[in-house]
Amino acid sequence: MANVNSILTQTQTEFNQAVNNNSTGNDELGKEQFLQLLVTQLQNQDPLNPMEDQEFIAQMAQFSSLEQLMNLNTSMQGLTDATNNQQMFSATNYIGKYVTAVGNVIGKTSTEGADGEIVSEITPFYYNFNAPTASTTITVYDAQGNPVYVENVGAKDGGTVFKFQWDGKDSSGDLVADGTYTVAVTAKDADGEAVLCTPMVADKVTDILRDGSTIYLRLEGGQSLKLSDVELVSASRPSLATDGSEDDKNDGSDGSDGSDGSDGSDGSGGTDGDGTGTEGGDGTEGTGTADSGDGTDTGNKA
Repeated sequence: MANVNSILTQTQTEFNQAVNNNSTGNDELGKEQFLQLLVTQLQNQDPLNPMEDQEFIAQMAQFSSLEQLMNLNTSMQGLTDATNNQQMFSATNYIGKYVTAVGNVIGKTSTEGADGEIVSEITPFYYNFNAPTASTTITVYDAQGNPVYVENVGAKDGGTVFKFQWDGKDSSGDLVADGTYTVAVTAKDADGEAVLCTPMVADKVTDILRDGSTIYLRLEGGQSLKLSDVELVSASRPSLATDGSEDDKNDGSDGSDGSDGSDGSDGSGGTDGDGTGTEGGDGTEGTGTADSGDGTDTGNKA
């Protein structure tokens, strides 16, 4: 009986040792630990009731399946890493390009101009609704979630893309610090029901980041967005608004210059005779006056 207890104690000790060795590495039971447990079981089986052949073969089959699954997992992990590296390499083509994505985070950066004046660059923000709105409010929040600017923009049509270009100032008119800001749009219809809004941002890509298997694009304003969220890539800043706010206003064409007035005719010479004739003076050159805009000039003749 003492011999049996000794065997059981030894088996328990070796089992605990195998588990402890595994816990120092990772939380999953590896093939080495599985094989050690199987060998320990064979070494300490009851001589009067040995393991059946079928049971032993089944455990060996489990060990073989475990090893194949672990090798497959290693291969898949390598393939995943290679795919992620390829995605990041391909994403470098976005640097210097403008991307448009669904999102509501904008950036504010400031530089000092040649005359010493502070010039702020702020990410344009676009939004559209799935239905007409009766009232629309835009709120800008700082990184701590505090509202810094609120504007009521009134009723808006559904299906139209609108542009909100923040000036970087709070509701009191004071310039805020550089950083990233969140824009929230709330709208209600004529019945007081909320209307769904789709926010969008467009900015230039400056850096590529990777967090695990996710690729991020860092934008000029300092904010980041997922590569998978990009909907439009363009070489220059896109004009997304469809309400006409970004259309260039065509100035009227300048009128053509009027023609110069014709020179006045020379005066007639004096008559011949004993007296001294007086030579007629040259006529006065006509002057042309050009009207601005209609391009019609009238020359005054002498």
